[in-house]
Amino acid sequence: MRLIWYIVILFITYGSLYPFDFGLSRDLPDDFSQWLFSWHHRTIRSDLIANILLFIPYGFFGALTIKEENRRWPLMWIILTFIGGFLFALFLQILQFYLPSRIPEAADALTNSIGILIGFALAGFTNSQRVQRLIPRGLRFQLTPALLVLVLWLAWQFFPYIPVFEGKQFGDGLSHIVSSGWSLVIWLERILFWMVFYYVLERVVAKKYSMTVIIGITLFVLIIKLAMYRSQLGWSEISAVPLAILLHAYLGHSVKVMLITIGAATLFVWQNLFPWHWQSSINSFEWMPFDNFMTGSTWNNLSALLRESLLLASFGYFLGKWLSSYRAAGTVLTVFVIGVTALQFFIAGKQPDSTSIVMALVLAILFQRLAKIAP
Repeated sequence: MRLIWYIVILFITYGSLYPFDFGLSRDLPDDFSQWLFSWHHRTIRSDLIANILLFIPYGFFGALTIKEENRRWPLMWIILTFIGGFLFALFLQILQFYLPSRIPEAADALTNSIGILIGFALAGFTNSQRVQRLIPRGLRFQLTPALLVLVLWLAWQFFPYIPVFEGKQFGDGLSHIVSSGWSLVIWLERILFWMVFYYVLERVVAKKYSMTVIIGITLFVLIIKLAMYRSQLGWSEISAVPLAILLHAYLGHSVKVMLITIGAATLFVWQNLFPWHWQSSINSFEWMPFDNFMTGSTWNNLSALLRESLLLASFGYFLGKWLSSYRAAGTVLTVFVIGVTALQFFIAGKQPDSTSIVMALVLAILFQRLAKIAP
């Protein structure tokens, strides 16, 4: 678990300091002490949410690391982890003074601290037997590979996490559905992702749901999605859901696992190699991971990053089920992504980079570690 925690810290540092264009000759502002003790937050709501979400994994895996290592005086270690997280967040803000592309605010460290506390709470909820006994058996869950995939699915489906339960929002959402086109690729992708959702949900709650319950859960999710700011619900997804429900209800377990594994692999190849225009020259390689997700529209980039994370996680998880080994699945996932990236060197208009490879390696580690601690 400590290794996962270190990976989380590395990703937080990377995201906070990108693009690493440090101007070390710059000095701290003359009013640094005033900046340090000024907690007025001048930011938009989406940035506020992002600052909280960024540090939830820090608190979550930090608490699990303390539990796994059976530390004496765990409460003291939790307090020290929280203080360390706050100082870490503040240190990142100070370093941003040397990044011309960043606007540091000491108040961001406070919102990051809220994320740490939420992470602690989630860790306690998923691991405390005392808390688990207070939860109905059908709603209990443990930290497992299935839970990781479910969290990624919810993050992708409900991004940007801003529900607006107003008539105008529902009207805008319905208008978007009416005006949206239909895409075969998106339709197939939504069938795949909804089948993933039904499967991992039943694994997380350890209960097989009837079709009636599945339909009710689906309608609830779609209504919530319709209420989300900038709802992207369209005809492709609306028409995909009924087929996904039928496939989940009537296909056997092994067939579903095989179908989702092959479907996820096919979609990943399609999105990274289509339209297959081969060339004699070789494209350059971008060594900086996540470079394409750090420029341009933040909303589009985060949405695309969550989608690709879910796609790779779905492939790795169901391949692990198919092979009955997350170690083997992680190896195959990494080699597969490296192979697809290598082919991008010879396809016109593609930019091979290290992003998908890094994501595959991280997912492979997460699946193996979570499988070991799962009951």
